[in-house]
Amino acid sequence: MNMSRAAESDDRGMPPWAFAALMLGAFTVVAAFVLLGGWPGLIGIAITAVLLIGFAATRL
Repeated sequence: MNMSRAAESDDRGMPPWAFAALMLGAFTVVAAFVLLGGWPGLIGIAITAVLLIGFAATRL
């Protein structure tokens, strides 16, 4: 059985630069919510965390 590396892999093909851009964007959003402060900032941080956890769960 001669399978290519791509056939053996479960990676869905997100390139490293796209992952880095996603993480930088998430950091920027969280930083903006931190600067906003108060309950709106805390809710924004929580929503961002849920979205990132959901994204990570779909990649498992």
